[in-house]
Amino acid sequence: MSRSPSRDRHGRGMRRELFSAPVPAARTRAADFDRLAARIMERVRSRAAGELDAVVLAVDRVPPATGEVELGRVFPATPARPATIVVYRLPISSRCTERSELVDLLGRIIGEQGGLLCGRSASELWPGAGD
Repeated sequence: MSRSPSRDRHGRGMRRELFSAPVPAARTRAADFDRLAARIMERVRSRAAGELDAVVLAVDRVPPATGEVELGRVFPATPARPATIVVYRLPISSRCTERSELVDLLGRIIGEQGGLLCGRSASELWPGAGD
């Protein structure tokens, strides 16, 4: 007697994923955050007139355990790796209740870190970042 893998006779739960296609409901909050950070980085790059084209954006869950909580960090370029801007998802997300706040805070952080790398003011790269 063969069983169908999608049947649930004994209440053990679902046998398959609920969303098998790449639909918005299947995206995680982390993936949404990554996508938003990448879009903001592109906007900041466009305002930097090519000075940030080689800069890499990375997203980590939490910053390293030090005395204070960081929201972002910049690593200058070395011969082994390009310049990198790192943003920390959980501390940033925990400070925002609405998406507009998240966009503004991420823009400020990426603008400030990008400004450190290219010698421009943060408000030049993201309006309102220098406030």
